[in-house]
Formats: sequence, C-alpha cells, structure tokens
Amino acid sequence: MASNSLTGRGRWPQPDSFPSGIGSGDAATGGRWLAMVGGTALGVLGLRRSGWGGAMMALGGAGLFAAGALGLRPFGERSLAATPNPGAWRSHGSATRRRSLTPERTQAVVTIASDAGTIFRFWRNFANLPKLMPQLERVDVLSATESNWIAKSRGELLNWRCVLDRVDEDRLLTWHTVGETALPHRASLMLSPAPGDRGTEVRLTLVYRVPATEVATLLGTTPAGQAEEALRRLKQRVETGELSTIERQPRGGTSGSFREATE
Repeated sequence: MASNSLTGRGRWPQPDSFPSGIGSGDAATGGRWLAMVGGTALGVLGLRRSGWGGAMMALGGAGLFAAGALGLRPFGERSLAATPNPGAWRSHGSATRRRSLTPERTQAVVTIASDAGTIFRFWRNFANLPKLMPQLERVDVLSATESNWIAKSRGELLNWRCVLDRVDEDRLLTWHTVGETALPHRASLMLSPAPGDRGTEVRLTLVYRVPATEVATLLGTTPAGQAEEALRRLKQRVETGELSTIERQPRGGTSGSFREATE
C-alpha cells in the first residue's frame, strides 16, 4: 500500500484591492485640533466673564483643550471617521452573502498506487465526483467543458455551473464556477509521478471566494475537509479496485487550454 499524506490550508498570495475612503488617522487628527481650538476659545471667553458662569466656561474650555491634546476623542468614536468597507457583498436569491477579502486556498495531497491515466479518466468525468464528495447530490455533464453541480445544503439543493479551463491529459485539470453562485471558487487537480516509483501523486487545490465558515455552513464541511475526504475516497477506490466501471468520458480535445468563461 502506498503512503498517504494530506496537507492543510494556505492563503491566496494576492488579495483583492478595495478603494479606501477617508483614513481614520486623518479623521482623529482633525477631531483633536477642533477640540483644542474650541477649548482655547471657550477658555478665553470664560476668563473675560466674571462670576461663577465665567469660571465654569473657563474650566470647560481647559478640559476640552486637554482632551484634544491627549487624543481622547471628545466628539465620540464615530466623529469624522469613515465607515470601513468590510468586504464586497453579493446577492444570491433572497440571501446576501459576503465575498472574502482574500480568497481562501486549500490544498490536499495523496499518493496513490496507480497510474495517472486511471485516476485522470475517473476524475475527468465530473459525474463521478459525488462518489468522492458526499456533499454532492449529482453533477450533470452538459458538454466537453461545462457541467452543473448540485449539492445538499441544509435540507435543500444548491447548484452551480462550472467550466473547464484546461485539460492536460493525465496531468492537469482546472475549472471554475461561472454566473451567480453562493460558492464562487476555482479548483485544480494535478497529477505527477510519485517519488520512488510508488505510483501517482495527486494534488487537489480549492480556492473559495467566500470564508471557510460559510462553505462549512452550506456544505456541512470546510474546504480542507472537502479536499481531504475527496482524495481519501479516491485513493480507496483506486487501490481496492472499486473503479469497476468508468463511464464514457466527454471528449472535446485531449490537451491544451479552453477559452475561459467570464466569472
């Protein structure tokens, strides 16, 4: 039996950029100067008046000046400060879902005692993937490059459409979701010879544009759990000979790049 290793999660190295508003540092500085100037004016006015009223005005002006000088934000936390953009929001049906500021990258690796061709042909037919991912109800292959995925989500069905980006026979598959979906993501399956002639190293990468917690809420598993479970089941099926039948593969070219659909 070949050895098996699964690795955990990482982060996409290039986060999305968002336009920034008024900086909180500039707003705080403006508030402090306003307090100091106002305190000085109130103090001078109080000193010019006699009696208890003048004394109270002078004391209030001194306090306001001191608060500004010490950066105590006498006008409150929200004064002059712009509300930061917590992230982009995306509508899906009646729900509003948040896109992650930084796409979350998950990767799992396993060594399977089999040739790359057998593994590649099984995965290449996406209709086989519910056998590896229990959260999937089914995957309908629409053409050589498009498929519709249907998952179980909290007692309901959740679906999304995927398009293949690249197919390098026995080496690489990449695909991504298109159109409106609650789970926008990209993925790839990479195959390479395992060290020591021990079979094939299989690397599955998932990059979700929503937080891992939201993926877990909708699918009942985190991206890391999804990737690791899929490769564990794949290894078991291949090495125990459970791939007794492999459905006819959709054909549309055996190698090269497909035209990438707009996400």
